[in-house]
Amino acid sequence: MHLPYREDIDGLRAVAVILVVIFHAFPAALTGGYVGVDVFFVISGYVITRKYFPQMTEGTFSFGKFYQARARRLLPALSIVIGATVILGGFILLPIRYENLGLQGIAGSLFFPNFLAWTEVGYFDAAAETKPLLHLWSLGIEEQFYLLWPLLLILFARTQKRAIPFLTVIIVASFIYCIIDTHLNQATAYYNPLARLWELGTGGLIAVAIRSPKRGNIVSFFGLVLILCSAALLTKSSEFPGWRAAAPVVGSALILAYGASFLERRLLVEIGKISYPAYLWHWPLITFATISGLTSAWIMGSIVIASFVLAWLTAALIETPIRFGRLSQRAPAIASSMAALVLLMSAAVWFSSGLPQRYPAEIRSVIDTMRYDPAAGARAQTCWIANTATSEFGSECSAGQTLIWGDSHAGRLYTGFSEDRDGQVAQFTRDACLPSFGTNSTVCERSNNDIVNRIAELKPNKLIIFAFWAYLVNSEELKRSQMSSLARAVVELRKSVKQIVILGPAPHWSPDLPTRVYENWKSSGRILDRIRPSNVDYKKLDSDLAAVARSSGAQFISIYNAMCNEAGCITHGSSPRGELISWDYGHLTKAGANFVADLIRTETHTSLERSDLK
Repeated sequence: MHLPYREDIDGLRAVAVILVVIFHAFPAALTGGYVGVDVFFVISGYVITRKYFPQMTEGTFSFGKFYQARARRLLPALSIVIGATVILGGFILLPIRYENLGLQGIAGSLFFPNFLAWTEVGYFDAAAETKPLLHLWSLGIEEQFYLLWPLLLILFARTQKRAIPFLTVIIVASFIYCIIDTHLNQATAYYNPLARLWELGTGGLIAVAIRSPKRGNIVSFFGLVLILCSAALLTKSSEFPGWRAAAPVVGSALILAYGASFLERRLLVEIGKISYPAYLWHWPLITFATISGLTSAWIMGSIVIASFVLAWLTAALIETPIRFGRLSQRAPAIASSMAALVLLMSAAVWFSSGLPQRYPAEIRSVIDTMRYDPAAGARAQTCWIANTATSEFGSECSAGQTLIWGDSHAGRLYTGFSEDRDGQVAQFTRDACLPSFGTNSTVCERSNNDIVNRIAELKPNKLIIFAFWAYLVNSEELKRSQMSSLARAVVELRKSVKQIVILGPAPHWSPDLPTRVYENWKSSGRILDRIRPSNVDYKKLDSDLAAVARSSGAQFISIYNAMCNEAGCITHGSSPRGELISWDYGHLTKAGANFVADLIRTETHTSLERSDLK
């Protein structure tokens, strides 16, 4: 059965891709533009069900023809973009990021990029802006839907009468699951196909329930308002998808159900026709520009234009000839061959560990620091635990007369101590939890209060407090509150701990120390001993923490003064230049932790000698 072409669907596609591209290029201008992906999901569910459900009811549906059509539609443009991204990445990306790009290319070619993104979610996960193919996660969701959806319809809903209640149950169940999963773990829910099934299913339900749109521009306009309001009001910090995804999904469903002549404008329709390759091209261009430090407004604007130009060329030179032109007879073979080629390219990059041979031997040890294992020697998952309500410290964390308390940075500091020199060292460190005492409303606050009580019971000889204090510089109110809370904790602990040491902030780096060392090496031809850190007022933080120490009877030690001078901060300790003090923005490597541990031993010994003289 031939279905009439709906221009308004391409108009809605244009709205979706414009929202996503603006959000990625100018996130401050459209903080919730990511809902464009949810619009795409509803459209995909609608278009696929509208086209193939009648074939299922008539008994003419073919799985083979269905997947051939999907391959013709998706693989040519996808293969071109993945291939171009992998090639360009070889000139821009350092090995660890290039290796990850190879894995992204494999996942994208085999349609499981959402599962890859899911497994990479974590405390030390690289920023999205360093993953040029991260945006393919949504294609993974759609392809997994295409695997499941026809089978569900054929088995359980081959007639409209059976399909509507069946699909309604599926949608409601998935929506409830989405709300729960988003609340429990938003990061993983975002990529979870089961938490997204209701969005595509909603489009499918509209296609089954309403064979032709009920012309109603007022209702459709309300649907567009729901989409645009979501894009304008939601932010990166909004708990999403969850129930908040209902607005763009319902808005899209209303437009599909009632039609929208206002979306049939020529420009919107033409943009909608190239929305798929435009979506594919825009994110790699933005990430490569961001990684290269090219983030000005006019560059991002140029990238937006370039994305649509490349999309038009891709549609004209690749998609149209393969799908509808002279190559259409061989389309399945051509599409499969293109996908196989980029899969092999991506696999070669991944298996070669990102081709480190591209760089001279003298800089490879610096680059290899990016692969540093954060958990190595730090008692991760035992005495350095996640910031979740279910995470608890192991029994061995309490043993020792020296005790370290703080966040993940303190967790890494533990690696600088040794039983030979320091005896057993106790450790209570939790991700993203700055030491505090008093309030009891968050996981961190409850954990810190418990830690203070346990330290009071253990009565260690020495307590070392350390954290990512630079986190406080963005809010004077937050800093005052944290300093006051820290002072209360120290006053309380002075009743049971002989010596308390507060460490000042260690230098931190943007985006990370290995990259900074590499960039300086590239420009100067040598590995520098000192580099200027990120622009943070370390001396003011030192002054604030020193004031807390004086008022509460603790000792303050400045890491910044020990590591830094007018020329910059050290990049390595007494070890070879390739063994850096940090592998990321500021967490200490073993070499960095050794440096700070030696500093603590020296300063606390001197302090004790002064006390004895008094």
